[in-house]
Amino acid sequence: MYLVKVTILLAMCFMGAYGGSCAMYGLCRPKEGLNCNDDSGPFPLQAEEGAKQEALRKFRAMCPVLNEELNNAEDPALCCDYDQMQNFIRLAAMSDVFSRCPTCLRNLLQHICQYACGPEQGRFVKTKSVIMDGVEVVESIIVSLSYEYMNDTFESCKHVALPSSGGLVLEASCGVHGAANCNPERMFKFMGEESGFGPFPIYFHDSRARDFNPEQALMLTAKTCDDKYAGDEFPCGCIDCVESCSLDSYEAEEAGFEVGGFNGWSFIAGVTLLGCVVLGLCITFVISRQIESRNAGKLARMDSISNVSAADVEDVGKVNKMHKLWEAMFRILAETIARNSWLTICLSSWIVVALCYGALSLNVTTNPVEIWASADSRSRIEKDFFDEHFGPFYRTNQIFIKPVGVSSFNYSYHNVSLVVEVGPAFDKDFLLEVFELQKIIEDIQLDDGTTLASICYSPMSSAFTPPVDINACTVQSILGLFENDLEKFKDNERYVEKMLKCATSPYSPDCLAPYGGPIEPGLAYGGMESASYVDARAVGLTFLVNNKLDAKELEPALNWEEKFIEVLKDWEANQPSDSLLDIAFSAERSVEDEVARVSESEMSTIIISYLVMFAYIAITLGHINSFRTILLDSKLVLGIGGIVIVLCSVGCSLGVSGYAGITTTLLTVEVIPFLVLAVGVDNIFIIVQTHHRLSNLKENQDLDVATQIGKTMATVGPSMLLTSVSEMICFAIGTLSDMPAVHTFAFFATIALLFDFLLQITAFIALLAIDERRYKENRWDFCFCVKQERSDGLTFSEGWFFKAWKKYYTPFIMSKPMRYIIVVIFAAWFGFSIVVVPSINAGLDQELSMPEDSHVLKYFNYMKELMGIGPPVYWVTKGNIDYSNEEIQNIYCGAAGCSSSSVTTQLFSVSQQTELTYIARQASSWMDDFVDWSNAEECCRMFPGNASFCPHQTPGCDQCTFRKESDNRLDYFYKHLPYFLNDNPDTNCGKGGHPAYGDALNVHVNETGHVTIEASYLMSYHSVLKGSKDYYEALKFARKIADNLTETINMEGVEIFPYSIFYVFFEQYLTIWYDMLTSLAYSLLVVLVVPFIVSGFNLFAACTILVVIAMITVNLAGMMYIWDITLNAVSLVNLVMSVGISVEFTGHIVHAFEVSKKHTPLDRATDALGLMGASVFSGITLTKFLGIIVLSQAQSQIFKIFYFRMYLGIVIIGALHGLVFLPVFLSFLGYIKYR
Repeated sequence: MYLVKVTILLAMCFMGAYGGSCAMYGLCRPKEGLNCNDDSGPFPLQAEEGAKQEALRKFRAMCPVLNEELNNAEDPALCCDYDQMQNFIRLAAMSDVFSRCPTCLRNLLQHICQYACGPEQGRFVKTKSVIMDGVEVVESIIVSLSYEYMNDTFESCKHVALPSSGGLVLEASCGVHGAANCNPERMFKFMGEESGFGPFPIYFHDSRARDFNPEQALMLTAKTCDDKYAGDEFPCGCIDCVESCSLDSYEAEEAGFEVGGFNGWSFIAGVTLLGCVVLGLCITFVISRQIESRNAGKLARMDSISNVSAADVEDVGKVNKMHKLWEAMFRILAETIARNSWLTICLSSWIVVALCYGALSLNVTTNPVEIWASADSRSRIEKDFFDEHFGPFYRTNQIFIKPVGVSSFNYSYHNVSLVVEVGPAFDKDFLLEVFELQKIIEDIQLDDGTTLASICYSPMSSAFTPPVDINACTVQSILGLFENDLEKFKDNERYVEKMLKCATSPYSPDCLAPYGGPIEPGLAYGGMESASYVDARAVGLTFLVNNKLDAKELEPALNWEEKFIEVLKDWEANQPSDSLLDIAFSAERSVEDEVARVSESEMSTIIISYLVMFAYIAITLGHINSFRTILLDSKLVLGIGGIVIVLCSVGCSLGVSGYAGITTTLLTVEVIPFLVLAVGVDNIFIIVQTHHRLSNLKENQDLDVATQIGKTMATVGPSMLLTSVSEMICFAIGTLSDMPAVHTFAFFATIALLFDFLLQITAFIALLAIDERRYKENRWDFCFCVKQERSDGLTFSEGWFFKAWKKYYTPFIMSKPMRYIIVVIFAAWFGFSIVVVPSINAGLDQELSMPEDSHVLKYFNYMKELMGIGPPVYWVTKGNIDYSNEEIQNIYCGAAGCSSSSVTTQLFSVSQQTELTYIARQASSWMDDFVDWSNAEECCRMFPGNASFCPHQTPGCDQCTFRKESDNRLDYFYKHLPYFLNDNPDTNCGKGGHPAYGDALNVHVNETGHVTIEASYLMSYHSVLKGSKDYYEALKFARKIADNLTETINMEGVEIFPYSIFYVFFEQYLTIWYDMLTSLAYSLLVVLVVPFIVSGFNLFAACTILVVIAMITVNLAGMMYIWDITLNAVSLVNLVMSVGISVEFTGHIVHAFEVSKKHTPLDRATDALGLMGASVFSGITLTKFLGIIVLSQAQSQIFKIFYFRMYLGIVIIGALHGLVFLPVFLSFLGYIKYR
């Protein structure tokens, strides 16, 4: 900060010269610093000997070239007297901002020394004088100077850095032009004419002028910045001199092999797969013709055997021993429960109530960090370290404001013939409305007296400053350029010039805001494309608030932010129609508030989904024979019971989690009931429809209810076990995720599905038994006490849908031409998905987590459009390190004499490759500024009585500047470092470290005064980050840079890591592809092993299910690419979940194929599709589809994209593969097993 002192260099120009060759000598008006227009001299200094020698010592140090020209004379004759020299020394000391680059400083001081005190001053200086109080004083001067010197001096200084800001000194040394548009003429003109720091203007007459006379000019030579002057130990360092840089640049990763913009290897794989399938079909067609011809007679004889009845269990479709064991277990369990129905329901309800009670202790969080970042993750550990050692990142409350009905306009500069077109953000009426809104925010006061001033971030405040008021608060607003005074802004006709100047030179002294720091143009302006901000289309207001780790201490800030949101919502609602402002705003607490609100708002969506599925279940579970018997045939109670069981399983999972003390999110609590209902209802349909079919077969009609239900469960139990266990384990794999939201979601889902399965094979079987007895006793569905006689007795007939499925759909799909067409289509689909899957984008844009009516959603969109600066990044050093050691200092610093590969130099280097590294500014360096501060005459001060820190502005304090020849470096460092960190900068000492570095070092001082530094950081800025990819690529590269910095330090136990506030949210994307492939590999292993075991070690069945589910998963991923669904933790869980859910679409069909009593693979596949396909479609596909459709009406975009779209994709893709491709696939693949 306080780059201001840079410009003060020009003040050095105002010193006089002497005698014969002098143009000025002596101070005629000492208070104004005005020189006498006196051509006498030069003369030796006249002063007390000690003072004289001290002045000459400083003069020689500042002007070594002039001193050499004077042959190092002990008492040289000069064109300045003692008072002039004192002025010169004081003003020249303000050039400390250039001292990082000794060559630049020497170049600059050359001409200043010459026209201030040089004995030949009169040769190249012309004065313009005026009479004041009878004395002729200098009003202005013209210095004739070679342009080559001016240009070379500019070139040597143009890259000199200001460590505290991460910017350039030149930003404050070139007026309205800033560093970007500066040139030698503009720099010298600003220093001489425009800065206002000298008592009179200095005009430079350079060698390009026609009347330039070298004999009457100062013909100096400037060195390049990578060269050094005699007496200087080092030339300029890399940060301040590009020519001194020797570091290698980072290189972008080479693009992989691509074909048509897609991954080349996946493209080859997809095309090869399709070719192999087509070739395989051709071969299969030929072979199948031969097999059919050879087996025609045999099959005819087998088909001539009498029709196989349901009792013929020992036929060609033999069931292995393991399968028989599962059947027996489910039969015995179901018969036992059916005979003890009421006891089972009572026991189940007691257990459910006991478990659900734990839900009252459930911990629910809306904290985004706790939702998305594991406490054990690297980003979370690093965040906690930063918060503990430096305090949490300040809280940002921000408003973006676009002008309405305002256009760009031409602005004419005053006193300069220059007209520029400026953007609508510069319109005065628009800005007045903006500033009035700012005042409304600043005037917010809570009932307990809390105001912005009592909670704001105030970097200049200390024990030596007055109490904090609103002007001491860090408010990033253009009004700060006008001292936060509306009247001063209104009266300023040149406000546009002030805004443009300060946009490019924010650290200029006259551009600093009342709080003592700059108005960051990237925050104050928006929507510009020009580096000069002249085309800005919007403005911003940013209010920074102190953050606290303690929740109680944070309450005032949270309450103020709540009022901030309320005030702005009210302002929007009551905004006059002719207002020029369109605002988008957000408080630090807004995201957390909106996460909680969206979770609550989606509850209605979930309830509607339940009602839709309940209505469907109630209608389709029963087989209504006629309107007269509707109350007998319906199964409303059974349907309600099934849904209650699902809710009970959800309650049990919440209760178990509550007892276990697991923290979850509202989103999880809402999605789990929907998920479990969608999964659980499927088994209910399968049980009820299979029971209908089996219990009404002739051979089963005379059996009692318990035996019938036992046979039903013996038939469907193994496939239920297969699908349920596969789903549970697939979800359990999700608990391996480090992300809390994913981990808890997977845990809840696993426990809920476990209880759902257990309650279905117990409580629901009991309900089914009760309902069957009610039905056989001709009692009404929901009123058991009412009986109704049937005229036609108990009848059962297959529904129209089942008949149509078996008669029309199945033969169509299993016809020979269609089978070949289906295989080709699905192979092409699978191949296409393989090609596009690597092109899926990773990430989750933050606006997707907001509801569509959220004020934060508009804010995110405006931020992406308007933000002109990226988030800060801190390079944190942790570990035991002695910063007083000169070698360590050289490893860290970036000025002349520091290591060419120092930490600061490397961070500067990466800031020059912004497009690759995402680092936009060089890092601020407390080490460099401390060294400069300790060497500056005007900075270090201590109270005379106790040698404690004294602000340098306080009169009467002792100087404590570092003296290399007398001070011990170690002792000085640890004693005076706290002084530096408490010293506020100003124009006299621009290196005070309190505002910039007060929090940058974790300094501890013990009782004996010993100082230890536990951690420190350097700060720079990321470039403007738009989408998720920018954010995680920025994190990725920051860690790469930090690893190199750690390697540079090369000290055991010492590490440098990067920290920015967004890292905890985007760390997951660094490993998301690995996590996805690993999780899917585990899931697919599950669907291989579980079916293999449950099916009685049937490798054929297990491999078939695995292949089809793999296709479903890959095609779902392909759909993500087409539908622009990004890969993130939510979609990853959905992909893993799709593996489990896909077992439902495949497991039942494969099981039916294996137990079919048909002979050929084609007949078996046809039989399986005909018997089980209708149940899978009506009981699995439609139930999920109807529930999912409701999600399309959700307010949250995350619900719409990652739940509605992906769930819909799972259902449609799963159904197509299970009911179209799988039977066809089995008809071909079955020849491996059933020839």
